[in-house]
Amino acid sequence: MSWSGVKKRLWETGGVSLIEILIGVIILTVALLGLAAAGGVAARQVHMGRVDMHRWVALQQQLETLVAAGYDSVSTDSGTVQGYSMSWTVSGDDPKQILLVVHRENFRGQMVSDTVVTYLANPN
Repeated sequence: MSWSGVKKRLWETGGVSLIEILIGVIILTVALLGLAAAGGVAARQVHMGRVDMHRWVALQQQLETLVAAGYDSVSTDSGTVQGYSMSWTVSGDDPKQILLVVHRENFRGQMVSDTVVTYLANPN
């Protein structure tokens, strides 16, 4: 149906009824509320992704510090790196196993741990 046909039908039927306008407004409102809710979810996911990225940067920094300390100097310890609580355990002889654990709070408020394992060989 062409635009002129739509205009003609509306003119012949006396225009648009109040019920049709209300139904259109309700549909538009539901669509806009859904869009607003999706925007909130997207913003939260972007924030969580940014926090995860910062945490993994801190973990990588600590791992590089441990490896840079050298085979003979690396030892079990714990600390805070860029505001994130971490602990690392060194075990084994050759290669030494470094178990690096970062403790964090997930989006539900529960404490969880992320673990990275690497090995450090004796250079001699």
